[in-house]
Amino acid sequence: MWEEILKTFENTPSRLKVAELMLEYGFSVKPDGIYAGPVALSITKVAKATKVDRKVVEETVRVIRNNDHLLRVFEHLKPVADISDVARMNKDRFEGVMEIEAFSSSIGIAAKATKLIADEDLVIRFLLAKDPELSVKSTMTIVTDKKVPARILELLLRDRDIISVKLS
Repeated sequence: MWEEILKTFENTPSRLKVAELMLEYGFSVKPDGIYAGPVALSITKVAKATKVDRKVVEETVRVIRNNDHLLRVFEHLKPVADISDVARMNKDRFEGVMEIEAFSSSIGIAAKATKLIADEDLVIRFLLAKDPELSVKSTMTIVTDKKVPARILELLLRDRDIISVKLS
């Protein structure tokens, strides 16, 4: 999907920027505008957020509406609350935040990470995986109730499919 978005907007970087923001935040395209869940968004506000002219946003939406494949994606997007930064700021409630970057063709990274976490009797409070089909790079953020032991980081880094692991 990301490849098709890149291909569609390859000659118009400003429209690509708008499409990327909409995909990242789960903004959907409906017949009467852009939405974050049930909340209608102002074209002007989306333009301001992407630092482009409002006409660029309107044209991006028009291109999406006229492309059946992109419309099937964008009309069904929903926003997801990413609490990883909240967790980093509230160590009394969420002690562990781990971000894993892996190669997009990797299989079982989530299973490996969650198994290691479960083996340490940690509770996963939040997990968000982003794949290059949907975003720029393949990452997974896991928030746990207790601090993630460094040995989990070491075990994950032994996997050749994992690029990096960060604990915070």
